[in-house]
Amino acid sequence: MKKHAEYLIFAGTSEGRKLAEFLQEHQICAEVCVATEYGEKLLAATDYIQVHTGRMTEPEMENYIQERSGAPFQAVIDATHPHAAEVTKNIRTACENTGMRYVRLLRGQIDLSAFSDLVTFPDCESAAEWLEMQNGRIFLTTGMKELPMVAERISDRERLYARVLPQPEIFPLAEELGLSKKQLICMQGPFSKELNVAMLREVQAKFLLTKESGNAGGFAQKAEAAKEAGSVCVVIRRPVQEQGFSLEEIQEKILSVREKLFSPKNEVQEAQGKESCHVEEADTEKGNSLNVSETVEKLSSCKPGKKAATRRKVTLLGIGMGAAENMTVEGVRACNQADCIIGAKRMLNAVEQVLDTEKPMVSMYLSQQIVEYIHSHEEYGNIVIALSGDVGFYSGAKKLVDALPEVEVELLCGISSAVYFASKLHTSWDDMKLMSVHGRRANIIAALSRNEKVFTLASGAESIRQLAAELVTYGFGQVTMSVGTDLSYPQEQITTATPEQFLDYQTEGVSVALLQKQTPDDFVVTHGITDEAFIRGKVPMTKEEVRSISVSKMQLCRDSIVYDIGAGTGSVSIEMARMIPEGCVYAIEQKEEAVALIRKNQKKFQVPNVQIVHGKAPEAMQGLEVPTHAFLGGTGGNMREIITKLRELNPQIRIVINCIALESLAEITVLLQELEIKDAEITAVTIAKSKLLGHYHMMMGQNPVYVIAFGGISGQNDIRLEMTPISIGGEKQASISGGSLNSG
Repeated sequence: MKKHAEYLIFAGTSEGRKLAEFLQEHQICAEVCVATEYGEKLLAATDYIQVHTGRMTEPEMENYIQERSGAPFQAVIDATHPHAAEVTKNIRTACENTGMRYVRLLRGQIDLSAFSDLVTFPDCESAAEWLEMQNGRIFLTTGMKELPMVAERISDRERLYARVLPQPEIFPLAEELGLSKKQLICMQGPFSKELNVAMLREVQAKFLLTKESGNAGGFAQKAEAAKEAGSVCVVIRRPVQEQGFSLEEIQEKILSVREKLFSPKNEVQEAQGKESCHVEEADTEKGNSLNVSETVEKLSSCKPGKKAATRRKVTLLGIGMGAAENMTVEGVRACNQADCIIGAKRMLNAVEQVLDTEKPMVSMYLSQQIVEYIHSHEEYGNIVIALSGDVGFYSGAKKLVDALPEVEVELLCGISSAVYFASKLHTSWDDMKLMSVHGRRANIIAALSRNEKVFTLASGAESIRQLAAELVTYGFGQVTMSVGTDLSYPQEQITTATPEQFLDYQTEGVSVALLQKQTPDDFVVTHGITDEAFIRGKVPMTKEEVRSISVSKMQLCRDSIVYDIGAGTGSVSIEMARMIPEGCVYAIEQKEEAVALIRKNQKKFQVPNVQIVHGKAPEAMQGLEVPTHAFLGGTGGNMREIITKLRELNPQIRIVINCIALESLAEITVLLQELEIKDAEITAVTIAKSKLLGHYHMMMGQNPVYVIAFGGISGQNDIRLEMTPISIGGEKQASISGGSLNSG
């Protein structure tokens, strides 16, 4: 280059490339930094554009800028991707430390509310964790950088299909992550809606994962394609709302102010000794005020001239259901004493009505976003976070308390919707089971089996319809169901009817429900359902006493995830599901007749947390939640493959196996030694039950059953073999223990 560069551009978007092309066209010299060789190919060096390839740390950026101190840049223009938050932070810091002007080139945002059926998350990690809990293939369009973050959180990597740029480094990365080449689509966009639809259908994707990238990133085409293909569009929102300028605004300023880009440094601030990040916000020299929104200004992490508070306090305030009249006196006082109030829009609308004077109010509800805002705005010494209902009932207060250890935190309670709703229905709430199906999984049926009254938070009309349908399906069609919507507001609506009458419920709004049984049930809390209680058909079933011993050996927790492999009639699945109301049992069975019986027994015993999987293990285990426990009642000759796969999914899994044939027992003992399982326990169970013959009761013996249990907890150093015949009279006839299978 014959002349020194006037501008330094950190590129990473199509807007950055277009800005470089604009400078070339107008013969303005610039240096452009790109992270990869692929970016260099898209942006060729010219007489006026010099390209630097390679990622830089913040100190390296400082050195790069300082090396040009003899002929300094007029400004550094950050044209990196909106989701490259760490890179943007480093560029800002480098500019601040070197005294260089920083200008942010903004990619045009898109209104997410214009698209229906989006599932949004604040970051890649939380989106991936949510996808891990779902079933179905995932089509990633987030790029190579996010691929490891997603893959690390998806236990079944075969669910992943990634569309990435055609770069050589993608193949070793994919291999390292356990992805095959057929799971990669290496192409350069832009992509039309039609092409996106074709790709989604080709890979049979149930989910499309993308970033909130704006029109330039093809967001609309992806969202519309997902809707047409019947896929769920999962969106990673922009990390922060930024200050800056559009491509057109920057181009206009470069042409109109060739010798000085944007407004000069604030001399008044410098004279007062106040630090400035030199983030150029607008050029008012000629009356050209740029449209930088108030929200963006509030969220800016650079606040020149504002002094940090010496003592900081955060009040987590429960405001009640939402109407200002429901706020407590101390809650109103806290809001009027606050420097700043943060909360969801609905909460802020209520708080605004009780304020004596106008205060800064920031609309946000995600815990991580709120914490970041508090940390970046040290000028606020007294912050109130307005939360719905009470701070102790399914509230965001729990996360916020843990996330703010360095500041003083005060919790002020509010009126909970459960308390308010009970008073409206003239009933007590101390005997209610309190639950929530608002954005979470909850076993309402199990709770209603054990309690006369169950209260739950809900999401809207759809969640009320789903709850009503579940009640009807599992035999609770006659309970009294009361639904309250928009409690405390003028449009408050409370309806009481049977679940069937709520199947077409259409009233939208923030909803709650109270379920009340007419007569209490005598719910048996122990396992041991009689054999006669099950719908059986001709499918073999684990007998009652063996079932009780096997379930005891499982050592279940209330939220365990269990695979019942070879579920048969579902007797063991149902016994376990009744014991783990917050967990889930996957009943895996390959025979159609048995699957039909499991479904009938599931409804009879009211256990919605039994998920029926029609297929043969281990293939049928693909895409399910990672198990904590497994029961093997029948393996179809795949014992080795099933146990190996289970231990791959969870090395700490607790496994219990039932077998009758000695050949099966021999296979298991060999496998235990090969896998070096040291804590296994083998119990031989013989059951004898009485039968009336004439005037006499005779004991009729059943075939011995071997119960093998291992894993999950630290056990003995050897495998114990116990011969435990059990009679109906309960007297133990013989016991042989201490025989080690590892002693040779």
